[in-house]
Amino acid sequence: MQIKTFQAPSMHEVLEQVRRDLGPDAILLGNRKVPGPDGSSWVEISAALERPGKPPASPEAAPVQHPGLPEVQDQLEDIRGMLSLLFSSRDAFARLQLNPTALDFFQQMLLRGLDEKNAFQIFRSLFQETDTSPASKRQVFDAFRSHISDKIRFQDPFEALEPNGEGPALFTFVGPTGVGKTTTLAKLAAYLKYKRRLKVGLISLDTYRIGALDQLRTYADILEMPLEVAQCRESLEKACRGMGECRVLLVDTIGRNYLEARYVEDLQAVFPKDCGAHHLLVLSATSKDEDIKNVIRRFRSLSVESLIFTKIDETLTPGSIVNPLLRYGYPLSFLGIGQRVPEDLVRATPQRIMSFFFPRGR
Repeated sequence: MQIKTFQAPSMHEVLEQVRRDLGPDAILLGNRKVPGPDGSSWVEISAALERPGKPPASPEAAPVQHPGLPEVQDQLEDIRGMLSLLFSSRDAFARLQLNPTALDFFQQMLLRGLDEKNAFQIFRSLFQETDTSPASKRQVFDAFRSHISDKIRFQDPFEALEPNGEGPALFTFVGPTGVGKTTTLAKLAAYLKYKRRLKVGLISLDTYRIGALDQLRTYADILEMPLEVAQCRESLEKACRGMGECRVLLVDTIGRNYLEARYVEDLQAVFPKDCGAHHLLVLSATSKDEDIKNVIRRFRSLSVESLIFTKIDETLTPGSIVNPLLRYGYPLSFLGIGQRVPEDLVRATPQRIMSFFFPRGR
């Protein structure tokens, strides 16, 4: 059993340290307020891991000598202290005190990136459905699954398209640089052609990034799909007319720092609200919660239809997917789970979200 202490100015930051150093299987043993190096009040958490962890990366994550594990009651008291910092509801807190299984589940959700508000809502719904006896592991698990199923919308934006439908439907892939828009577009192009039997055309607006057009041209050649290049509203309309025989057109947009409003305005100039385009916002599951939140806020003016998360296989904190979905209510459509084209793209379902939180089952 490896036990370490971590310190940071806030509960969120110290939990991030625990996730990075010990991973999602860490056990939170206790927390307390301590003086920080600048004289302010910091949060200190003691956490343990039953298998060897990484060597300490910084003084904040240095191992502590400990004579042994505290008694179970001491552990619960420490965890209650952490929860009291997060919640002001005494009724819910009293119920949590009687539910060690729920407490353990709660801490695991935090370590996997679920924010405190969403975690608390799950347990509030659990307590509304159970009596005063402690909840079983199955009840807690089912409460989480029900919350995911009830609160998150899952949608395939291409579902209504039929091979013999009228005119091309226009879908854009928008989002920050580096999230995998071009690769995701190629995966979906293959899905639409081979699984849905739709005639697909590709359009690239990304003439700035070195190699971006070449990458998409390579995919177009492999998939035997027409490809056009556009740089403005007029050239986009011309490209759409030139591929009028296609049932669906997929547009690869420029990856930029969309925290700057002017870049979103550039997209609005190409895709005015009356153009009929369906905008799919592509985000990386490895991004920080706050960064995802800011990007979504920037793209609100573009009337995003659904979200696609990539790089699911590169994160141990799938809460980064769930948090924005619960916060903003956008539907989730597809999930990128690897680099292979087209295999590593799957439709989003409640079951898949659960599998990311519990990859070995629970």
